[in-house]
Amino acid sequence: MKKTIYSTILLFFILMNNVKAQDYLSFYNLGDYVIQTQNISPIYLPKYKVNFGTPLNIGFNLNSGIKLNDILVESGNNIKIDFNNLNASAADANVVATDIVANIFMLGFKTKKGSLTLFANAKSNLAWEFSKDFTTVAANGFGESFSLTAEKLGFTSYSEIGIGVTRTFLDDKLSIGLRLKSLSGIAHSSLEDGAQFSLDINPANFLWTLNTTNATVNTSGVSDTADIIAFFGKNSGFGMDIGLGYEINEKFSFELSINDLGSINWKDNVTNYNLQDVSNGVYNGFDFQNSGNVQDEIENALNNVLGATESQESFKSKIGSRTFFSAKYKMSEKNVFRATYFYNKNPYISIKPSYALGYNRELNKTTYGLVASTGGNNGGFRLGANLAVQLGFLQLYTALDDLSSIGGKVQDSNTANFRFGMNFLFKQLNKSKVKIDNEEQKKEELLEENNE
Repeated sequence: MKKTIYSTILLFFILMNNVKAQDYLSFYNLGDYVIQTQNISPIYLPKYKVNFGTPLNIGFNLNSGIKLNDILVESGNNIKIDFNNLNASAADANVVATDIVANIFMLGFKTKKGSLTLFANAKSNLAWEFSKDFTTVAANGFGESFSLTAEKLGFTSYSEIGIGVTRTFLDDKLSIGLRLKSLSGIAHSSLEDGAQFSLDINPANFLWTLNTTNATVNTSGVSDTADIIAFFGKNSGFGMDIGLGYEINEKFSFELSINDLGSINWKDNVTNYNLQDVSNGVYNGFDFQNSGNVQDEIENALNNVLGATESQESFKSKIGSRTFFSAKYKMSEKNVFRATYFYNKNPYISIKPSYALGYNRELNKTTYGLVASTGGNNGGFRLGANLAVQLGFLQLYTALDDLSSIGGKVQDSNTANFRFGMNFLFKQLNKSKVKIDNEEQKKEELLEENNE
């Protein structure tokens, strides 16, 4: 028994170590074993009567076209930020996307025909798409002409509390799940869709010609004058998850889930940074020798040309939906294969869909498996793994989407994805059922006595 426990704990922490991946595909394949999978598929049914999720449930996802050592380079005994190295490594279009999920509270009850769950989560995500022109400006400054027309940025941090209901029909062949969520925005920053900024410098007379369109940044909770961040504040919203599953026969079944449909109204501690639309605005420069303050002169001149202003207008942002569609083949009672399609509809950047083929060994209290996936913005082939194990009433689980970088260098990685957590599981005794079983046992004993 001790050997099994030690081996399980060792495997648990190995799977958590230095990983890279694409999406939560491996976590999705844990299915009914882990109550937190309802966050991405509301039709999953818990295996135990009472399921309690501790705050020790974390998910992290990073996808980037830029590696850490593209911008952080060694300089003697120190490490410095090197924008020239970043510019040399950057592609024409570069994407950085992250999301962090912390399950603060989760309580699930299995019912006769489904389940009921109560939950609270904290989520934070960043989506940033930038061009080669942006890294050129970062490396060289405003010393040459440039055009920023493909830049996209969105950062959102929010909390959610909600209730989920799953119900089965048609002799448990059809499953329908619905989760309703009250959203509370914590912090936000986003660049207006279609924002453009270009600068043309004439080398003969050093005249600057500027053009701007939709150059607005909307923020909430991120200004210098922001109060203490409130977990449940005045930035309210509504969200929902929906799911549908159908079992064709004992071997084949299909599942569809659409998560994080909703938006947040940002109206507390809002600041909008605006540049008016300008077509061929010209900056003529000034007399450096007779100027009292060069910085103030530049700021005043640019403000006159661009019309920089601040406002406090409320705005709305979508939280971004995620869709999972899968087909499951149950080869035997304990061996399950699943093909999955995943699409992340990010409101700020374009993300390509991912595909996966997974296998899980499903035992009474434990499941473990492998998932092969491809697609997403980084493409390539990935091999992931998952594990959920029960030790008494304690459950440990972990899932990751790529095993290839275990033991590799962190600075060489540009993607990461893992989920891990700890739950408490309790199986309630049905007193009426125990009573019936006892009566049936007594009847069988009486029949045996009469036969003798």
